[in-house]
Amino acid sequence: MQISIIATGKTNAVWIKTGIEEYAKRMVRYGRFSFVETANLKNKFAKADSKRVMKEEAILQEKALEGVDYLILLDEHGKVYGSMAFAKHLEKLQVRGLKHIAFLIGGPYGFDPSIQSKANEKWALGPLTFPHQLIRIFAVEQIYRAHTILKGEPYHHP
Repeated sequence: MQISIIATGKTNAVWIKTGIEEYAKRMVRYGRFSFVETANLKNKFAKADSKRVMKEEAILQEKALEGVDYLILLDEHGKVYGSMAFAKHLEKLQVRGLKHIAFLIGGPYGFDPSIQSKANEKWALGPLTFPHQLIRIFAVEQIYRAHTILKGEPYHHP
């Protein structure tokens, strides 16, 4: 099964890129994983209203979602899991025979309704609000943590 994190826009923060690369490298042991960033639209639509920006982001997101058969939006209104519960949830998805699960991180205004309608679920990383750049590394680390939990490896300390 393929797991992807698709992030809206690119990050220029080297430390975030380095962290993502480290966890992506570690996840090779558990199956196929990819981290994809869409093009930045921030400057192109800087003066546009939020609906227009979300609609333009949705066009790029749609392209990145080709071949995905289960979509999870990272959204502040999504379900909050503890690490153990998230690992069990990921395991349930894996045994369903899904070919490609994608976790989608939206832009600063959230998701266009066209993307929301395609989502199978929403996942929140907690009640706090985080910058979209940080969500990238939090999400990839939690997916890695879930794999180590499922394999009984010592990374997670309950």
